[in-house]
Amino acid sequence: MKTYASKGFPKRVEGRITEKRYQELMEILERDPSLTLSELIRRILQNQPVRHQVKSGEFSAVMEQLFEIQTHLKKIGNNVNQLVKAFHGNTSSIQKFLLGKKLGEYQEQLNVEYGRIELVLEQLQIKWLSE
Repeated sequence: MKTYASKGFPKRVEGRITEKRYQELMEILERDPSLTLSELIRRILQNQPVRHQVKSGEFSAVMEQLFEIQTHLKKIGNNVNQLVKAFHGNTSSIQKFLLGKKLGEYQEQLNVEYGRIELVLEQLQIKWLSE
């Protein structure tokens, strides 16, 4: 286990701040759970930018949909690559026919995912055009 000294922080510093300032720091930490209070204070003291994530409920749902689609597309892509490799490594006409049929099934899955992408894009267009 690494100690703070081995991480480049050999000295411990303590201090007191007002309740208002403390609440401001806590609000920043709520918006960016990747930061610790110590890291936030170090960034402030070193005049480094303090960035925080802003989550919009509407766009979070859209992003989740896009990540799910991306996962499905990657799986389909891997399956298609394996199928093509098997197709080229096979000399049997019947096996090639069956592999080609399976490729058609993957094409249908790709069409479904393409339709999902279109729906997500429509949602985004409605949101952007309405503002």
